[in-house]
Amino acid sequence: MKFPLMKPVPRLITSLRRSTQPSLKLSLVGAMIAAIGSTAAIVYIPWALASKRNVNALMTQVNQEIVGATRQEVERLFLSAQSAQRLTQSSFTQQIIDLEDLRQQEAFFLSTLAANPDFTWIQLGYANGDFIGAQRTTEGMLRFHIRDWDPKTRQTQSQIHTYQVKGSDLKRIEQETSLMSPPFYAPQRPWYQNAMSSLGETAWTVYVYRSTNAPGMDATIQLRQGQQTIGVIGVGIELTQLSSYLQRLKGDRAGEAFIINPQNELIASTDPKEVMPAQMPQSTQLQLRRFDQAQNALLQFASRMIQNEQIAVDRLNTRQQYHYTDPETGEQYLISLAPVGYLGWIVGTVIPESSYLTEINRNKQILLVVITLFVVTTAGLAVLSVDRMIARPILRVAHAAADIEADQFTLDSLLPVAERTDELGQLARVFQKMAKQIYVREQQLKKQVQELKIEIDETKRQKQVNEIVETDFFQDLMGKAQTLRKRNQARSID
Repeated sequence: MKFPLMKPVPRLITSLRRSTQPSLKLSLVGAMIAAIGSTAAIVYIPWALASKRNVNALMTQVNQEIVGATRQEVERLFLSAQSAQRLTQSSFTQQIIDLEDLRQQEAFFLSTLAANPDFTWIQLGYANGDFIGAQRTTEGMLRFHIRDWDPKTRQTQSQIHTYQVKGSDLKRIEQETSLMSPPFYAPQRPWYQNAMSSLGETAWTVYVYRSTNAPGMDATIQLRQGQQTIGVIGVGIELTQLSSYLQRLKGDRAGEAFIINPQNELIASTDPKEVMPAQMPQSTQLQLRRFDQAQNALLQFASRMIQNEQIAVDRLNTRQQYHYTDPETGEQYLISLAPVGYLGWIVGTVIPESSYLTEINRNKQILLVVITLFVVTTAGLAVLSVDRMIARPILRVAHAAADIEADQFTLDSLLPVAERTDELGQLARVFQKMAKQIYVREQQLKKQVQELKIEIDETKRQKQVNEIVETDFFQDLMGKAQTLRKRNQARSID
């Protein structure tokens, strides 16, 4: 029993499988492109990650440099103020400077101030309320202040001598006298009171200078003769120079740097206007500006980060680094806080990551374009190479196999491949040899089939003859033929 539909089914299944599989050329090209793309990714991704790490390391290094330099500057200011203060104290206590000689005091104060450009004030507040002091103005002039307190009228008579600095010489260019309003009484000043409560040690007072309305810092100490308190010696430094120093330190780099005290008040900033004192409600005296009142966007980020992380700046004793993301723009910022080492001050920096990533991103884009061009060019060359060197020869062999199956194969069709000296050439030569053997065997098989067909036809014919001879009809016909033959022979004899 035959099943004529059984043979086409495997061929149909094979055809369906072939149709769902990609061609050899497409597979080879895909493999080449995947290999090239993987190589490009292996180059690009580690470079991008390394550049990100390098940016973080660079930003950390910048933070460390700013923090370290600011510490050194603050330490220098503190030490120089303290040494000048002690020098002034010893000059009076050792009677190098006569407490009764105002001209000598003026010359000493002015020369000391001229020799120390960091100082804004050198002053002596007397216990009776009087005051003398040398001041450096923002214009570079030197002024000597004499303030006489009258306990009866509770008024202060002020006398100011203004000097112009010419090399090592001082030239008085102006003198003015006036009543101060409000009156000035030395023992009521914060720097005086801090010195009196410090028991002979240096006292540091940060407040707003009334003469310039700018934040300043005084290093003060008691001046005593025996058991008698003469007054308080002080060296004052206007803190705007710290802001100027931070500006010079920052240079053209993006970001902000600042210094705050344990009370979260701004001491200095690369944005000087943020440090200018604010008028507090129900107060006639200007106060240091609070950090959370800053208008500068980067300083606001730092203030929010301190609040969000609940950082106790008065207990910060090591450098800390934080990452802050602007919720509106998504920009990343690196914020660093570190103790200065004096008065609990904290120096901080806010550096936008984008300022350092701009060049990196530009280089990444250039590298990406180069890699894309490389992939496209290499892929194109790979496609051509694969098509010419691999796909075409293999497809020619595959077509040859199909021709053998269709009985249309010619040996010349594989000559271009067989002439190659590589593995594909060897494959083509083996295929040619196999094709020849198949052809010879096929011809032999055809001949054998033909001979077998003739033999089968003869046998069939002989069998048919035998079947006819053995029939009763044929036997009867043979008998009649013999009888007739015998009659013919008898007639011929007669």
